[in-house]
Amino acid sequence: MKKPVFLILIGIGVALLVVGIVFVVPWFGKMMSEMEQLADKHAQHRRALRMSAREPLMDEQQKLLSHLLEIRDETQASETPNDLEAVLSSEPYLTYLKAQEGKDYEDFRAYVDAVPTENMKTIARARIKTTLGTDKGDAELDVWTDYYFIVREWGTTIEDPRDNLKELNELHQTHLIEPLMESNSEIDGLHIQIVQIGMSSIFMTEDNNVFKEAWRERLEIHGEQKGLLWCAIAAPGEFALMRSFFADMAAFHEWILTRPEPEAQESEQ
Repeated sequence: MKKPVFLILIGIGVALLVVGIVFVVPWFGKMMSEMEQLADKHAQHRRALRMSAREPLMDEQQKLLSHLLEIRDETQASETPNDLEAVLSSEPYLTYLKAQEGKDYEDFRAYVDAVPTENMKTIARARIKTTLGTDKGDAELDVWTDYYFIVREWGTTIEDPRDNLKELNELHQTHLIEPLMESNSEIDGLHIQIVQIGMSSIFMTEDNNVFKEAWRERLEIHGEQKGLLWCAIAAPGEFALMRSFFADMAAFHEWILTRPEPEAQESEQ
């Protein structure tokens, strides 16, 4: 090879190396930084959520639980979980729901059919802004909020999202990436978008597991019927939301009692 050609090739190689250092290395560094920040924010959220899910009932909530148990006994509800929906459709619990949601519901089933309510969406949007940043516009936040509830429902059908990456990628494409593009949201900061879409989906499903674990403990402590009523009082919004993901209360109850596989349980620690 002639020396000038050799020098030209060396020059091209050096130029490519410089381009890599100038553009690729900072891009990779920003991605790693975003991953660390997102993981830290989620860890804080998960700790707070676990504490919230395990808080004891307040005095008024304890009174409501006692009242609902009396109604259960008076109506001679059977031991099946499905019969509890009649108890949750009683006036005391519906009054409690109105205080939580600011709206009347004909019965518990009507509340389940209405989720996610505007109150639930507001809470979800606040969490998304806290975790993913406050720079997202309203249209982008709407897409992320809808996606949040879709992923929450999908999360009840699988053991570990990392074992179902093909399905997860399809959810990304159909319910997040395409709607973001259709809404004309400015999808800038590619490295941030990649991290947020990839990591946040897995983190969102973990909200289910936090409540599932806390509720299973309550059912083991109080028994099935009292335990389910306890859960419905302690976190009415979360209880109705996750109940809506199942055909009936019996299927929901079975999901709560199903323990995760050891490997999945260890990964959530």
